[in-house]
Amino acid sequence: MGDGRKVRITLTSAQDGSTFDHSYSGEWFRKERSIYIRYTEAADSDDKGAGEVRTLIRYRPEELSIVRRGAVESEQLFTAGQRRIGRYRSAAIAFELETDTSKLGLIGAGGSASVDEHGLPSQLPFTLEWAYEMRVNEQSSGRFDIRLYIQEDTHQ
Repeated sequence: MGDGRKVRITLTSAQDGSTFDHSYSGEWFRKERSIYIRYTEAADSDDKGAGEVRTLIRYRPEELSIVRRGAVESEQLFTAGQRRIGRYRSAAIAFELETDTSKLGLIGAGGSASVDEHGLPSQLPFTLEWAYEMRVNEQSSGRFDIRLYIQEDTHQ
């Protein structure tokens, strides 16, 4: 695949009946038996002075990790059928969180992904989707359904 390709990322997040869409420019690349998606976002979309957050998503079959660095720092790990511990930290607050992932998968443009021998996407576009319940201090803070649509950025 080469070192990386410029992509357009559409993130759809549904939580407790509300849906939010965000769009980012980023990069998609492969390293060993994982794919990576990297992009930068505003820490607070309503406050442009709040700083930036660099996000790195790593996907390999059965596992997804998200690491965010900048004005907000967090680490989350998603494995279908399992609970995983993560963390969140900003200037105002820090806490440990837990994700209980019920679904994690890869979908191609026609409904089934074109994958290589390692179960990784072999071409664009594709969608990563996962669903989980987040818990903070052993209390549920919501159920999330996430879709991350990755396509080639034709506006390079």
